[in-house]
Amino acid sequence: LGIPAEPLFRSLPSRRADSTIKAILMKNTAISINVFRSGGGMESYTFDLVKQMTAQGRAVKVYAAKFDDTLPIYRHIEPVLINQKKIPKKLRPFFFARQLDSIRRKDEYLIACNPADHADVYICGGNHLGYLRAMGQKPNLIDRLTIRRNRSNYATAKSIMAHSEMMRRELVELYQVPSEKIRTVYPPADTERFSPRPDGIAATRRQNGWRDDETVFLFPSTGHKRKGLDLLAEFFERTELPIRLAVAGAPLPRPMKNVQELGFCNNMPDLYRAADYTIMASLYEPFGLVGIESVLCGTRVVLADNMACCEVMKPEAGFFFNRANPQTLADAVARAVALKAGGAHRIASPLQALNYDPTLAHHLAQLDEMLQAV
Repeated sequence: LGIPAEPLFRSLPSRRADSTIKAILMKNTAISINVFRSGGGMESYTFDLVKQMTAQGRAVKVYAAKFDDTLPIYRHIEPVLINQKKIPKKLRPFFFARQLDSIRRKDEYLIACNPADHADVYICGGNHLGYLRAMGQKPNLIDRLTIRRNRSNYATAKSIMAHSEMMRRELVELYQVPSEKIRTVYPPADTERFSPRPDGIAATRRQNGWRDDETVFLFPSTGHKRKGLDLLAEFFERTELPIRLAVAGAPLPRPMKNVQELGFCNNMPDLYRAADYTIMASLYEPFGLVGIESVLCGTRVVLADNMACCEVMKPEAGFFFNRANPQTLADAVARAVALKAGGAHRIASPLQALNYDPTLAHHLAQLDEMLQAV
C-alpha cells in the first residue's frame, strides 16, 4: 500500500483489531456492485464502505458494470469494468455473476453488494421471495429467474450479512440457508450528515409553508405502493386533526387533502430536522434506513411495526402501529400530535434512542470480523 505497516497497526485500539486488519490487508479486498456511484440503497451503502476503507489506507478494487468517474473517490479505487453493453438491459443482472467469476482474482476477498456468486461476504439487504410474499404478487418469468439467481448467490457465498433479523429469518425460511452461515449486522448511517442542527429548522419550515400550529409528518418515498401511501392517505384525508403529510420523492397519483407534494428532494437532512415526525407504513421493509436517519436528526418516527428498523429502536424513538389495524395508526398519530402540542416531541439524545451503533466505523469493524472468519 506504500505505507509503513507497523506504525499503522500500533495506532489501532486493541490486539484483536490489530490482527483483524493485518489479516485483511494481507489479502486484496474487492467489492462488487452494479453501478458505482453516490446514489441510494445498496449503491449508497457500497459508496460509504469504499470511502471508509480508503480513508483507512486500504486498497480497494471495485467490480461494476458502470462507474461515475467524476467522483473524487474514483481516483482511490482500482475500477474493473464488467462490460455488459452487448447484453439486453433486462438480462444484465443475470449475466453479472458469470462475467465476474471469469475475471476476478481468487486470492482476494469479495464483498458482494449485488447479486454475485462465490462471495466471501454477501451483503443481503433484501430478497425477492420475501418481497413477493409481502406484496401479494405471483412470480412471473423474470421473478423466477431472480429467485433462482438469489438461491445461487446464497448457496455459493461463504457467509452472509443480513441487514436485519427479519432478513435473517426470511433467508432461513424461504431459501433454506443454514442459520450458522448468516450474521445479522444492521446497516450504518451517516451520523455526521444526519444529526440535530436546530438553527435551520425555522427557515426550512417557512420554505415549505409549514405552520407552527400544525403537525407535519414527513413521508420519504419513491415507491408509494410499497411504502404504504394508500393507508396513510386514507387517514390523512379523513382526519380533522391539524396535520399535514409532506411527501418527499415521487409525484402523487392525485391531489389529496392534507397531503403536500414536495417532489424529489436533495436536502433530506434539513427536511428530517424541520418536520415534526417522519412517518412510514411500508408493506415490506427489510430495514428502512429512513427511520434511523430521522432519529439521528432528532425527529421521532411513526412507523408500521413490520418495518425491520423497528428492531433497533427504543420506545423514545417514536410511535408504532399495526398495518392490519387502522385504529392503531390513528392512535399513534393522535399521541404524536399531543406530544408536539406539549413541545416535547424532539429527541434530546438521538443515539440513546437506538439500541445499536449506527456509525460506519463500527459497521466496517463487524464486516472485517466476518472477512477474517472466512
